[in-house]
Amino acid sequence: MIRALPHDERASGVRWLWGDLGMLPSESISRAGGRIEVVTGCMFSGKSRYLLDRLRQAHEQGLAVVVLKHASDDRYAAGEIVAHDGGRAEAIPVASAREIVERAGGAEVVVIDEAQFFDADLPAVCRHLAATGRTVLVAGLDRDSWGEPFGPMPELAALADEVTRTRAVCARCGAPAEYTQRLAPVETVRMIGGAESYEPRCAACFEPPPAHLRR
Repeated sequence: MIRALPHDERASGVRWLWGDLGMLPSESISRAGGRIEVVTGCMFSGKSRYLLDRLRQAHEQGLAVVVLKHASDDRYAAGEIVAHDGGRAEAIPVASAREIVERAGGAEVVVIDEAQFFDADLPAVCRHLAATGRTVLVAGLDRDSWGEPFGPMPELAALADEVTRTRAVCARCGAPAEYTQRLAPVETVRMIGGAESYEPRCAACFEPPPAHLRR
């Protein structure tokens, strides 16, 4: 099933439904009504706005929600999810995937932002939460500054009941953008930044840093 978001949202969505993946614990294969949803794309593609819209819907439905983000993302506010259009919502900063289980409490909807920064335990944590009947909504960058898969995002996308892929507008040519162009000098592989350090690019305009700097 393919679901396209309106063009003015500059995003496209793909839904994939998976059966028995073999490698999952039996409780995760039968999720007791829970589900994993992933929204992923480059920077400035509307991922945070998507999360904020879903949060509003959950609150309107009277669902108990907990919002979490990786503690390293303090660009705008350490305790909030902040969209580039200025929208925001309170969020609990956490440093590891296992801490998410503790913070989830009795929430029916668990929102996780900046998922690309989490450790390799995040997919297992999301499976566990979904197995207890919760909706797990995860957002993160799909590619790093070199255009390579970023952290646990590929595995999360493979396990998800629904994947929404977002696109931005290329800062150079205006075409649909799926890459994040690093503008600042490469000092570390992981650098938190905003429009002063990154911009969206299409595949034709994307210029990855030298491969030897990806260490």
